[in-house]
Amino acid sequence: MRDDRNSREAYWDLPADPETVGAARRLARETLAAWAISAVTEDVTMVVSELVSNAVVHGRAPITLSLHRHGRIVCGEVTDHSAVWPNPLPAGPDAEHGRGLAIVAAYADRWGVESAPEGKSVWFVCVEPGSR
Repeated sequence: MRDDRNSREAYWDLPADPETVGAARRLARETLAAWAISAVTEDVTMVVSELVSNAVVHGRAPITLSLHRHGRIVCGEVTDHSAVWPNPLPAGPDAEHGRGLAIVAAYADRWGVESAPEGKSVWFVCVEPGSR
């Protein structure tokens, strides 16, 4: 973890296991609490949960979660070793799957996908209210 006056960073290598999703939520909450940026905790936690879940189900290990704080802005990335990019799916009211990326779009101020050296990285930005 890097920590200075203007920015902070944290990185974790995560196993491709369903229990990883809960651990990632906990890591995000604990990290944002330590960084004293609680106004976006629920948004970041929701986005982390969806992206890590997608990486566990659809990606390939290893999975990396990173969070970066720049003032009142939190950026995050979930990287896995699958070259298959996430694809938003239409989800009907009774569908069990297909809402993950819609949830990411609803909770993040911005998000996207980039190629990584050995796979892809799904990134997001959450801005503390009043800082937009």
